[in-house]
Amino acid sequence: MSPVLELLAAVDVAGRRATQVVDGGDDDPAGVARRWVEQGAGWVHLVDLDRAYRRGSDLPYLAELVAGLPVPVQLSGGLDTPEAAEEALATGARRVNLAVTALRDPVWVVDLVREHGDRVAVGLDVTGDQVVARGSGEVLGSLEEVLTTVEGHLADTPPGAYVVADAARDGRLGGVDPALFRAVVERLNAPVVASGGVAGIPDLLALRDAGVSGVVLGAALHHGRFTLPDALEALR
Repeated sequence: MSPVLELLAAVDVAGRRATQVVDGGDDDPAGVARRWVEQGAGWVHLVDLDRAYRRGSDLPYLAELVAGLPVPVQLSGGLDTPEAAEEALATGARRVNLAVTALRDPVWVVDLVREHGDRVAVGLDVTGDQVVARGSGEVLGSLEEVLTTVEGHLADTPPGAYVVADAARDGRLGGVDPALFRAVVERLNAPVVASGGVAGIPDLLALRDAGVSGVVLGAALHHGRFTLPDALEALR
C-alpha cells in the first residue's frame, strides 16, 4: 500500500490579500483558503509574507484566518527568533514553520521543539547544493553542512516536520527534483514536507515515491495545472 501524502494548499498573505491569485480572481485570503478546504485540502499552508520580508506582521488577522478554518494550519514566514515563533504559536496554528535562519542558533530551536513538540517544523530552503535565506541572499552553508548541524542538534528531539523548499524551482511550474527530497528524507528522522516545482500530478507521485509525507501546493493550483480532487484521486 502506498504511503499517504498530505496536500497542504498554500495561501500567501501580504497586506491582508492573497498574492498568488491569477486572472483577477478573488484575493481574499479567507475565501482562497475556504476554496481549497472545500476541494479537499487536509491542511492550509499560510505564509505571512509581511513578516518574511520584514514589513511587520498582522498577527490578529492571521489568527482570525486560523480560527476560521476547519483544517489544521501550518503558519510560515520569517519565524527565526523565539519571540516570533511564540507569537505564531499563539495564533492557534497547528504547526509553525521556522525560517531556515533560525538555525543560526540551533539551541533555541531545540528548546522550542522540546516545549511544543510536533507543533514546530523546521524550514530548509535549498538552491542547488546550498541552503539559503530567501529574500536576503544569505547562504547558511551547503546542504550537507546544514543537514549535519540539524542531525547533531535535533536527532534526539525531532520536530514535527522539516519543510524543504526547492527555492530555485518554487513557483516556476517546472517539475520537481525527487532526488533532492529523497536525500533529505534518508538523512532526517522526522517527516519531510516538500515545496517547489510541482507542475502536475506525476510530480506528486514522484514525491510520494521519494518518501516525503506532504507537499505544499501553490502555483500549480492557482494556475489550474490540476485540481485538488484530481490529485487526491490519483494518490488514493
